[in-house]
Amino acid sequence: MDLANKMLHALEHEDMVLAKKYFDEVVQVGTDEEQYYLAEELFTLGFLDETEDLYELLIAKYKDEGELLVRAAEVALEKDDMDSAQDYLEKVNKEDEAYIESLLVLADLYQMQGLFEVSEQKLLEAKQMAPNEPIIDFALGEYYLSQARFASAVQSYQTAVEAGLTVISNGAVSVYERIAEAFAASGAFEEALTYYERALEDKESVDTLFGMGLTAYQAKDYTKAIHALEHLREHDPSYTTLYSYLAKSYEENGEAEKAIAVLRDGLTQDEFNKEMFLEAGNLAVTLRLPEEGEEFYRQAIVLDEEFSEAIMQLNKLLLAKENYEGVIELVEGLGEEIISEPQIFWDVSVAYQETEQYNKAKANYELAYPHFTSNPTFLKEYGLFLREEGEHEKSQEILRNYLALEPEDTEILSLFD
Repeated sequence: MDLANKMLHALEHEDMVLAKKYFDEVVQVGTDEEQYYLAEELFTLGFLDETEDLYELLIAKYKDEGELLVRAAEVALEKDDMDSAQDYLEKVNKEDEAYIESLLVLADLYQMQGLFEVSEQKLLEAKQMAPNEPIIDFALGEYYLSQARFASAVQSYQTAVEAGLTVISNGAVSVYERIAEAFAASGAFEEALTYYERALEDKESVDTLFGMGLTAYQAKDYTKAIHALEHLREHDPSYTTLYSYLAKSYEENGEAEKAIAVLRDGLTQDEFNKEMFLEAGNLAVTLRLPEEGEEFYRQAIVLDEEFSEAIMQLNKLLLAKENYEGVIELVEGLGEEIISEPQIFWDVSVAYQETEQYNKAKANYELAYPHFTSNPTFLKEYGLFLREEGEHEKSQEILRNYLALEPEDTEILSLFD
């Protein structure tokens, strides 16, 4: 293994020229064992072309060796070369010890091609040949989970666990966590939490902590969600997905001040998250911090000038503050091609009306009207505006529609006496 290890040492020290020299020597004079060993190591490191060269060299000598064919197929799959992968796998003899593994790789290949029924058939064939092999049950669980067949996924994963398989890929994947994901995806949150707890007992990872926190939030167990997500924040503050759910958990738990503090912290980690700026803005308004709320909304719009929800929330805030010029400045600064939400037309109509720009107010009321024919607040507002503008016939039509929704409004009824 001397030449192979020398190449790996050169790679570790980023000496690509020397690494190439030793690679060529392994190809030319290395033993079969050395070539196979180096192929495995290079595959792990992501050197796919070199790995492929070594496996092809070995397959030329041992063309019927199933393990080599399966390994070469895995390399081809990593290179998105589906045809070559399939060619390798179809050469594996049914009597070969590697045949079952070839079926699992074929299942992956067919699933990648969208041939889901064929993929399942290969997995079931493998299960029939080796009914007590837990890795096959795990593979079936993975397939069923990807197809949203959650009950089948849980059953397959649990069969793998009963056979003693709780982790795979050198501990990188927890079968308990997979069971939790399947339960959570089906809405069985309490069952999911039980398996997340088991997964965390085996190994604590950021993804498992987030899954635990999210599922606890969905189960409305906000104390447990806060505990998991705070632990995740301590472990990895750059895991930015946590902040929104942690803030929501605090808010649902009646701790709004902590919630907005979490969002402020989250925005220092992810300053380009427009959704978090919007959420922070909404929470600031709830906490009666309008200036901070306005700043959050404006930051969201800076990130996406077509972010209509942030625009509408900012308009709502500005209208509440009677800052009509601010509404007009915001909307006019967006450009007509961006404005598509009817609420924006309504908002700016009010602003134009309050600033005595009646023609512009009328134009925007007309744009908003088709979308609010069943909204009594809009109909009353629009009808009274038209009356002030002297358009009595149109005003009466709109206000009659309003009275059909609010027949007890004496103020409007008096206009028809």
